[in-house]
Amino acid sequence: MTAKAALVKALLDGKILNIKNCFQTIGLTNCPREVSRMVEQPFNVQVSRTHREGKSRYGSPVIWVDYRLNRTPYNEEGIKKMYEYVEKNSTFKKSPSNNNSQESLFKN
Repeated sequence: MTAKAALVKALLDGKILNIKNCFQTIGLTNCPREVSRMVEQPFNVQVSRTHREGKSRYGSPVIWVDYRLNRTPYNEEGIKKMYEYVEKNSTFKKSPSNNNSQESLFKN
């Protein structure tokens, strides 16, 4: 799966992304740039940005932004395109739906 497909799938799955977890799970080091370039522009959707504040483990103030795909009427058409994109660019294949026995996996 490409990094773009992984980013799109994470947002479609309802995950809230930020710089830290985007790097850890997808491998993208600049989540703000990639959300804009890989998701918002090509699929014409709006990803919400929530500014957060906290403290580091050492007590220093830290700020970050969480990114989330909203299920709004504005995003509806783009979300359909996103699902199509993930399906085309995913390396994960669906298991057989009719017969899930091991024998059916080896029949031509």
